[in-house]
Amino acid sequence: MLSDELLLKVSELKSVYPDLEELLNRVEQEQNLFLSNISHELRNALTLMSSSLQYIEASHPEIQDYKYWKETKHDCRYMQSLVHNMSDFTNGTQLNCRRIDLNRLLREAYLACLPLTEHTEKSLTFTSSTPVPPLMADPTKLLEVFVNLIKNALESVQDDGFVRILCETDPRTVKIHIEDNGCGIEADKLVTIFQPFVTSKQEGTGLGLPVVKRIVEAHGGHITVCSAPGQGSVFTVSLPRDGARRS
Repeated sequence: MLSDELLLKVSELKSVYPDLEELLNRVEQEQNLFLSNISHELRNALTLMSSSLQYIEASHPEIQDYKYWKETKHDCRYMQSLVHNMSDFTNGTQLNCRRIDLNRLLREAYLACLPLTEHTEKSLTFTSSTPVPPLMADPTKLLEVFVNLIKNALESVQDDGFVRILCETDPRTVKIHIEDNGCGIEADKLVTIFQPFVTSKQEGTGLGLPVVKRIVEAHGGHITVCSAPGQGSVFTVSLPRDGARRS
């Protein structure tokens, strides 16, 4: 995926090199094929590794006393998560669209994340300001988008913080806002948060937001963020009311 700054330079070059877009599409296809093949091979190896670790622990329970055993299992789970996110990234543009009730889908995402507020004072709310007409979209991919954004927001707020999900429409667009009063994002990081493998989280893979961006854009929409340190963040997903442009 190209950065926004690079995309600007690319647009300037298109007038000089008319075949540039076709070349870039080929490069992206080759990149996706490479990542897909790598993630497939790694997934098989990691599945075997995870099974071996479970077998070893079942056969020799005493190994749990080894001081690096927990770290070994943790590293295996982390690598499995990374490979899973790589697969999501390469398949983000492959949609299986059908007519969906967006409000119902947002409520599913809300209910899926609500348990994350248990044993805290965090507040998670969902509001739809107007009825939303049925959309042509991939419900599984969009659910992944909203759950990812809500979880990120909940992780950014203190125990007494809030996260709000708001849905609104205009004649051409449906907009979903995920707002929080968390730590916010520094300006220099805002320009890179949608780039693959860029993360400030200790356990992050750096693919969550790039996957979100890819899925949203595959639906013909776009995602924006407004944030500042100490002032929280608002992620806005804008989707066309006439449905996904490609599938």
